[in-house]
Amino acid sequence: MEEMENKEQQEETLKDELTLLREQNERLAEALAAAKDSELRSLAEMDNVRKRLTKEFDDKLKYSNLNLISALFPVMDNFEMALSHISTENPVEVLKEGVQLTLKQMGETLEKYGLKEIELTVGDDFNPQFHEALMVDCDENYEDNKILMVLQKGYTLHGRVVRPSKVKVNKRNK
Repeated sequence: MEEMENKEQQEETLKDELTLLREQNERLAEALAAAKDSELRSLAEMDNVRKRLTKEFDDKLKYSNLNLISALFPVMDNFEMALSHISTENPVEVLKEGVQLTLKQMGETLEKYGLKEIELTVGDDFNPQFHEALMVDCDENYEDNKILMVLQKGYTLHGRVVRPSKVKVNKRNK
C-alpha cells in the first residue's frame, strides 16, 4: 500500500512538474512573441528615424544657401534699376557710379557670409597656397617670385581658398 501511495505521489508530482513546465513554456512563448514584436517595432522606428533624418539633411542641403540668396536680392534689384536708367539722357558716369555702388553692396553681402578677398599688391611674395601664376615675366626692379600684376582677385571662404588669385610672377632668369 505504501508503494501504491508512493507511486501515486510520484505521479502527482510529475503531473505538477509537467503543469509547471507547460505554464513556463507558455510564458516563454509569450515573452518570445513580445520580444519579436518589440524588435519589429524598434526596426520600424529606426527606419522611420533614418528616413526623417535623411529628408531633413536633404532639405538642409537643398536650402543651405537660402539666406545668402535672399541677401543678394537687393543687389539684383540695384542692377536692374541701373539697367533701367540707361538712356541717351543719362551720362556714363552716373551709370558707372551705380554699378560701383552695387558691386560694393554685393561684396559687403558676400563678406557677411564669410567670403574675403585675398589682399594682394604688386611686389608681394608669390604664395602657391593663395596664388596661381598664369604668367611669368622678367622685371629687374623686383626680386624673383614677386607678384608683378594681379590678373584676377582671389577669395577665401571662412579661411579656405575658394578661388586663388591669378597673377603674373617675376623671374629674372627666364
